[in-house]
Amino acid sequence: MPPDDVTKIAKDPASVVEPNYFSNWGDLWYPLWANRLLGPASRWRGLTPNAVTISSFVMYALAACLIGRGGETAMLAVVLLPLSYVLDCLDGQLARFTGQTSVIGDYLDKTLDVLKIGIINLAFALAAYRMTGEVVYVVLGFLSCFGLLFRYYIKLETMFSAINHDPAYLDQSRLRRHQLYATLAAQGRADKSFSQHMQWLWLRHHSLLALDEAEHVTLGAIAVAFERPDLWLWLFGVGQMLIALVRLVQRGRQIIAQDGSLTYPMRK
Repeated sequence: MPPDDVTKIAKDPASVVEPNYFSNWGDLWYPLWANRLLGPASRWRGLTPNAVTISSFVMYALAACLIGRGGETAMLAVVLLPLSYVLDCLDGQLARFTGQTSVIGDYLDKTLDVLKIGIINLAFALAAYRMTGEVVYVVLGFLSCFGLLFRYYIKLETMFSAINHDPAYLDQSRLRRHQLYATLAAQGRADKSFSQHMQWLWLRHHSLLALDEAEHVTLGAIAVAFERPDLWLWLFGVGQMLIALVRLVQRGRQIIAQDGSLTYPMRK
């Protein structure tokens, strides 16, 4: 949440968990786990959101080094990867809860997130190459990283195009986002028929095939546990490129139409 969205220090820890209207399946539970740590973290004197961000990155990098190195110690990554992402969710919650939101904190969080993807792809590519001797896994690691970065680029170019077409785009998008969050909360509390339950499940889990950082750490921990970095690379190498191609067509059609769908929370 950007600083201008924070009007006062939150009093209820649960209130700082951002609604996940268009989030991936991994983000349905990690923020809730992080929220359990928010109370103790907010009382830890001297602990800042930026310190949590850096700690998350260091933990993630350590897990990647263990994966790339191989051996029995690589199993520590099974714990380190998910825990690093819990901390990644905690930094924003801590910033909103204590009123310590900042431009540099938002910048640091987002740039380190992208760097993490490159590190984890390198680690799994090295692990799979050491295991099989096949260069194809180095290629798959590159495709996974490139696919995610291409998705970021497509999203940014789509937003720039929308802003150039309509200077009020960002304000309209912010308003639409808050409207959707309110609708999501109301739907979650309401009694539902069977068909409405099905629609609700689709709304909550339609991003099943989307592969972002939460999925990297979840499936990465599973791949380490079963010693199958090769399968991880096939999933993410092919999956990231397919999603990028889908986004390329989808965003192109939205730009041409210039319709209201551009104001919805935009997935990369």
